[in-house]
Amino acid sequence: MTTQTYWQLDPAAEPSRSEAGERPRWQPVIRDVRTAALNRYDHYAQIARAAAITGFDGLFVRHSEPHDDSQIIAAAVARATPRLLLVPEFPASVGSAVYAAKQAVSFQRLAHGRLGWAIAPDAGSEDRTRIGDHVADEDLVARTEEFLTVARGVHGTRPFTFKGQYFEVAGGGFEEPLNRVAFPKVFLRDEGEEAWGLSARHADVHLFEAAPVDVLRHAIEALDRQALAAGRSIEFGVVASVLARESDEEAREAGTADIAGSYEGVAAQLAALSAIGIQHFTLSASPSLEEAYRIGQFVLPRFRAAADPARAAA
Repeated sequence: MTTQTYWQLDPAAEPSRSEAGERPRWQPVIRDVRTAALNRYDHYAQIARAAAITGFDGLFVRHSEPHDDSQIIAAAVARATPRLLLVPEFPASVGSAVYAAKQAVSFQRLAHGRLGWAIAPDAGSEDRTRIGDHVADEDLVARTEEFLTVARGVHGTRPFTFKGQYFEVAGGGFEEPLNRVAFPKVFLRDEGEEAWGLSARHADVHLFEAAPVDVLRHAIEALDRQALAAGRSIEFGVVASVLARESDEEAREAGTADIAGSYEGVAAQLAALSAIGIQHFTLSASPSLEEAYRIGQFVLPRFRAAADPARAAA
């Protein structure tokens, strides 16, 4: 089974790094000689290049409301990493589904089909209110379903007409060249019956949070049955923090994570997840730049040798 590995870039988790506009007026000891052209996006590009250099298949950019927009980050690093699949995460509250679809296919043309869409789980009602999103909790899944229905519809059908509770289109649809590129692969993640039903109907990949192998096996089987009942086939992934060191003892001294241990041990745990049907692995560790090199150099080759030997030998 072919596996896909993504390094996670989380703007909220990145350490604060002063930029030209944020520097104090006086610096008594250390003089910052960086030019105004260098900013936080250069750091994002470094992380993306680290993921590309060390063999990751993609970069998953986590949604964080108070921080840089995930889609802008993905577009900014696209040219710096011409091989990586770029998967920005964003909520369905971003606005027009038609315009979101246009942005997506424009990105596909820019990056030669390397865009994925990860629809973020909706925030709590208080957080949503702060950004002008007043949809009731019980209607959030329906809103996301309409968002994806319209986005796919205007991409694949012309004329496309839809009238729902949140989106309405009359005789829409893209013309060439926008309708000639592939729609991005859709990643969904959340728990609960409604969320699983949404994934069964609309996801290309459902991402589970890290959990014991037996728990994930049962979840995969249950969601797979729902997808088949809906006449669809979907793939499965996991989102996990990792902590890998040369030995289990060193890993225990360094801290905790969803998956932790020696390089061999972490690779074996990932391979065990692959064996139950997990194909997409979104991995994270802090500090992101340094750990991307570590995991990519010392864990990925071992993981692929165990889970995907044909690819490892290529």
